[in-house]
Amino acid sequence: MAAIESSLVDNGVTYRRKFSIDAPENLPWIKIIDDNSEITSVETNPFRLTISTLIVDGLISHKGDSRKGPLTSVAQAHALAQLISPNGHRTRRLRPWLISGNWINSAMDNTYDPLYSALRDILLEEGIIKVVPIPEVPEPNISEYEWIDENALNAISSRWISLDLEGKARVLSNLVRDSLIRSKPSTSRLEEIVWHCVLAHGWSTDLAGQISSARLHWEENNSNVASSKVIDKLIRDGVL
Repeated sequence: MAAIESSLVDNGVTYRRKFSIDAPENLPWIKIIDDNSEITSVETNPFRLTISTLIVDGLISHKGDSRKGPLTSVAQAHALAQLISPNGHRTRRLRPWLISGNWINSAMDNTYDPLYSALRDILLEEGIIKVVPIPEVPEPNISEYEWIDENALNAISSRWISLDLEGKARVLSNLVRDSLIRSKPSTSRLEEIVWHCVLAHGWSTDLAGQISSARLHWEENNSNVASSKVIDKLIRDGVL
């Protein structure tokens, strides 16, 4: 929702936000469904748009086999926001968040998510984000990763620049050794947490770390209040 609302604000369009499982009453409307119901649809006269996560082909191998992944409602909302306000300041500032839906989605806990990788690489090629290992994140948030020792990470970060590639690989392997005896995170998510942290301009904490911090809102507030606080902060600051 934050992406679409940002684009509307950028264009000076008034709107009303509502959290409900019921059908919207006022027309026109955009309804975002946070599940895998695959009922994305658009109707006109009057305009009515429903967005939900779709499972699509994300990668075709050289043998012609397809690897499917979730085209999340978040990514679709960002695509719409780009159409509404392609040059809007708030819209462009939120662009790194288009992969947040894939990060939250459970697909990465089960297997490789080709959509996440493809969208991340697009952002990287456009210069919107950079991808770095966790020791290069200025303020990493590892509160959800009890298998990472904070003191060990700090020690690695302090001498990271002096290590060669082999040394960096070795110390990171040792850092996440305790994760190998756990069912989670999956190998693909572990790789993203440790080696492929997503940073955008002005961010001190990577995307995954900010999402972890945002979860505190739902622990302290009801879901509607928590959602509104997160959306408002993203629109206002572009970071969590």
